Amino acid sequence: MPHRYDIPRVRLRDSRHRLAIIWATCAVVFVWAGYRALQISRALHGHDSAALLWTALFLSAGHQITLAWLDKPFRVTPRQQELLDRLRVCVNVPVYNEDPATLDRTLYALFHQTRLPDRVQVVDDGSTTSDYAVVRDYWLAAAPTRVDFSWVRTPNRGKRHAQAVTFHRDRSDILVTVDSDTTLELRAIEEGLKPFVNRKVQSVAGIEVAYNAHANLLTRIGCLRQLAWQLTQCCVLSMAGDVLVNRGTFALYRGPVIRDNLGAYVSETFLGRQVRFSDDSLLTLFALQRGRAVQQLTAFQLPMYPEQVSHALRQWLRWMRGSTIRNFWRLRYLPMWSYGWWMSLLSWWQFVISSIAYIWVFIWRPLEGHFSITPIMIVLLSSYLVTMRSLLISRSDHSSISQLDTYLLAPLNLVWSLLVLRPLRLWGALTCAKTSWGTRQQVEVGISARGAALPSPAMADRLPGWRNQDEVRYPPGTRVRAQARGGPRAGSR
Repeated sequence: MPHRYDIPRVRLRDSRHRLAIIWATCAVVFVWAGYRALQISRALHGHDSAALLWTALFLSAGHQITLAWLDKPFRVTPRQQELLDRLRVCVNVPVYNEDPATLDRTLYALFHQTRLPDRVQVVDDGSTTSDYAVVRDYWLAAAPTRVDFSWVRTPNRGKRHAQAVTFHRDRSDILVTVDSDTTLELRAIEEGLKPFVNRKVQSVAGIEVAYNAHANLLTRIGCLRQLAWQLTQCCVLSMAGDVLVNRGTFALYRGPVIRDNLGAYVSETFLGRQVRFSDDSLLTLFALQRGRAVQQLTAFQLPMYPEQVSHALRQWLRWMRGSTIRNFWRLRYLPMWSYGWWMSLLSWWQFVISSIAYIWVFIWRPLEGHFSITPIMIVLLSSYLVTMRSLLISRSDHSSISQLDTYLLAPLNLVWSLLVLRPLRLWGALTCAKTSWGTRQQVEVGISARGAALPSPAMADRLPGWRNQDEVRYPPGTRVRAQARGGPRAGSR
């Protein structure tokens, strides 16, 4: 294991590239709006009964595509930067059946940030498939001296409990969640802190760009879909201060947001069952109840995306079950006048109406003998329009040509979403009472061939290098065991 990695540099493209993409977007929206106006005119004369339906969909999506261009990264003055530098930052990295090399890279990226965190704690939530002794022992010795680094192993209780181990007594100003498979870009923490100069901001989401985006076709279209969502809908939500999901792969919160809600966080139930997933959206909801939740367009994170279809489908199903539960809570707890409340309601409306529209155009009308190429061309055009802002992202390990190759897959992403993800979303909504995690029973994606297998779960606490362990407590009274820190400390690299 090298313990050193070449982390890609990720940036927003300069104003020249942004202007070209803005003009292209405006031109397409203008032409499309003109076409919709023509179709409405025909509908009023009884020639196109579906025109009003398509126009409603255009308006609901088009306003996000247009307004998203108004969102800009948070900037700070030198004086404000001095205030940010005084903030104490604590990072939790929960680990369960992670690829050891991927975890090693996660820690390397954390310890090579332009703005180092003050405290980092890894919490191994009772992993049963991998031995992290090499990773643990190396970073206990090699972490920068100014960073308080520790490693804890607990019985398996889930991600929320693993985060509570770190956060329940920590008095840091900013608490950061980082997934064990997420590599932070060099300036992620520095950039992610900037929105906190606004006292109303309670949480900040980083921008998610798949580390393994070009591993195969599945990761390409997955990265394209996630970027389109973050750079359109989430941008508009961010301007309103109502981001609904701070991606758990990398998100920052004011300390009281998490500390004051830990009891509810680790014990959430839905229909009488404990909820183990959708942790990030629940923390975001806590933040929204105190103030603004935003995203920072220059705080990049690089998580590992599923490379197998089975893994991707199980992950998506878990997300859709969590999204269904969270939408109920948002409609109950968010102010009715907030943009986030209305977007939560609109998401269901869009799903139902767009599903009806697709069935009408691609199934019902052809069966009646009224097949037309026009709706197909419109849908293809819209797939490129929605994903166009992904071209704003540049990364040092991808050429412009390879990025364009991915962008050209937008229609394929649309087909995958319509035929696979959309039905799975419906199934997730209908089965939202199933609150188990559904993945990570084994190492499913990583950069090493495989994690070293443990002799047995019973042997986990007797791995080489483990020392006497102290007891700690966290809500709601669960007892866990914390690894005592040891080993020599090397200076910052």
